[in-house]
Amino acid sequence: MDEYAGPVLAERYRLPRRPAGGGPKSPDGPFAGQPAAVRALDGYSGQQVLIRQVPLPEVVDAEVVAADGAGAEGAGAYGAGAYGDPADGRAEDGFGRGRGPAGADRSPRDPLARRALEAATAAAQLPDHPLLEQVFDVFAQDGSLWIVGEALPARPLAALLAERPLGPHRAAEIAADLLTALRALHAHGWLHRNVTAGTVLVCDDGRAVLTGLAAGAAQEALCGYDPRPGAPAAAARPAGGPAGLAAERAVQARLHLVGAVTERWAPELAGPADGGGPAGPAADLWAVGALLFRAVQGRPPFPEESAGELVRLVRATPPAAAAECGVLRPVVEALLSADPAGRPGSGEVLARLRELLRGAPEPDPGRGLVTVPALAGAGDPRRLPVLRRRGEVVRQGRRAPVRTARPPRLPRQSGPGRPGRVPAAVPEPDGPVRVGAGPAAGRGPRAPRSLGRVLLAVILLLMVAGIAYAAVFLPKSGADAAGGPDGADRSGTPGGAPGRSPAPAPGGTGGPTPPRTTATAAPGFTLRTDPLGFSTAVPDGWQRAGADRGGARYTGGGLTLLVVPGRDTTARFGADPMAYQQTGEPELAAYRASEWSTVAGLRRIDVGQTAMAEGTFTWKDRGGRQVYARNLAMIRDGRYHLVLVTGPVTGRAAVDRVYARASSAYRPG
Repeated sequence: MDEYAGPVLAERYRLPRRPAGGGPKSPDGPFAGQPAAVRALDGYSGQQVLIRQVPLPEVVDAEVVAADGAGAEGAGAYGAGAYGDPADGRAEDGFGRGRGPAGADRSPRDPLARRALEAATAAAQLPDHPLLEQVFDVFAQDGSLWIVGEALPARPLAALLAERPLGPHRAAEIAADLLTALRALHAHGWLHRNVTAGTVLVCDDGRAVLTGLAAGAAQEALCGYDPRPGAPAAAARPAGGPAGLAAERAVQARLHLVGAVTERWAPELAGPADGGGPAGPAADLWAVGALLFRAVQGRPPFPEESAGELVRLVRATPPAAAAECGVLRPVVEALLSADPAGRPGSGEVLARLRELLRGAPEPDPGRGLVTVPALAGAGDPRRLPVLRRRGEVVRQGRRAPVRTARPPRLPRQSGPGRPGRVPAAVPEPDGPVRVGAGPAAGRGPRAPRSLGRVLLAVILLLMVAGIAYAAVFLPKSGADAAGGPDGADRSGTPGGAPGRSPAPAPGGTGGPTPPRTTATAAPGFTLRTDPLGFSTAVPDGWQRAGADRGGARYTGGGLTLLVVPGRDTTARFGADPMAYQQTGEPELAAYRASEWSTVAGLRRIDVGQTAMAEGTFTWKDRGGRQVYARNLAMIRDGRYHLVLVTGPVTGRAAVDRVYARASSAYRPG
């Protein structure tokens, strides 16, 4: 209770003490200095709630005459009436600041305040959704509209962006949650119109919750709009004036209330002086696109120094290029289309985001990564380390015998047990209890270990028998058989014709290779040694098309195999092969520049001192052809070695087959 020792709203919501400073301020009155959104304590339930404040206007800008000419019914964009006459004992100016008592008012007499309260109340009555904020109460008091909602364990997206921008895939996750929430709103006929970095809450569990619907509806009502489903675009029209005057006044009022926030100024909301066409769900999709731009690039797509200048730019100029949005760039640019009809629907955008997230790289395991050191003198770089799940116990084997000259530090039990371990007590059928864990114990902790040794021996015998059977009875591949399949000499020549395979160097190169089980050419492939010094498996019948930017290109069957042996250095591009593929590899420049591109299966593999990354990339080239590619980037001696196989999307299986053979058989020079 000491924390919530501030003013009390509606005789139940206790606000915290007045902050020292900073944050938006409320109008004059007993609640001056309170921020626009603050946690409070509900005195009825004892639960924490979040209260948002929407200041109500005080100045009469224009009197609006009712359609039947009965007299003044409300104000245009900034009108303010009175809750009641001074004689009725209530506040003199209608906002609780006069001589009457101040209290919660749930049915103000001022038409403008009443429309704002009704709009916020209607928004609060929408069915609950897990990605939408729940609103519990709406009332007017002390010159402001107060909206009481749930207090979530979350931080506003604006606070996260103040620390650092988000990555494209994390921003896509948040956008997917927002689109799911917006689809629920649009299904009930509502537009949000208030999707900003301040109304998006990122919860502790990672999901994004959309808030601010009721507050945005109240602000739109104060500007002269009726945000409820089925209502006209402008709620009032001056009698005897031009038809577009009310719409222009509404835009001017919105400039004052909303301010320079790009997400809330879709072109159709900023749009021409005659009011333009009615806004639809595409306005919320514009907001999502602007929010994605801001989240990834760290700045808005339009300058926000002035609200009027922002609206002018939104109407007349395209947004800034989303060059830093990476894989999100096509989605962002489509959502920021000036024409609402040119923006994709929420279902289409959600499907594209989910496809993008399926190809997201694996997160960095950090401390959960178990590193297996290579054995001195016996390490084989072609063998992969055993992958273990986080938290799995790695057994260290038996402990060494305890030396009598160095007693253990842990307390030990009396008896011949091991240090720091409670001795096992095994009752004998016809004798005293025997203590110990040695062979004399007979039936004790040793029994499972003996069974494990027996199983291990059986498994090893089966493996030896299988290897012997394969060596004796299975036919050898063309690369291993004498003379090859066509009787050609195995020695061959570098870059020889198909059908000849050069003999590998004695002992191999000893260099690291991709994680494949086969290091020789398979049937249908020839192990070639290229003039650039490397060797790899190339399909029979393929021709070498020459060198290309430091690499060798082989073509055949509509596919292309490109091998680049050590052209780029880690000193220039860094020692992260996954980042090199995404941002630096020249052979994937077409993927990064394409407006339509996807990536899948991106992973990094570390074997000893060798770092590798591979992935599947798809993009649309300048001719409109969809390209499918498999790529391997491997670091050896501070240089990047690349194996890239490309072909049409319809030839995925052929590309995968060539890539598997070429990458597994690749040996640097």
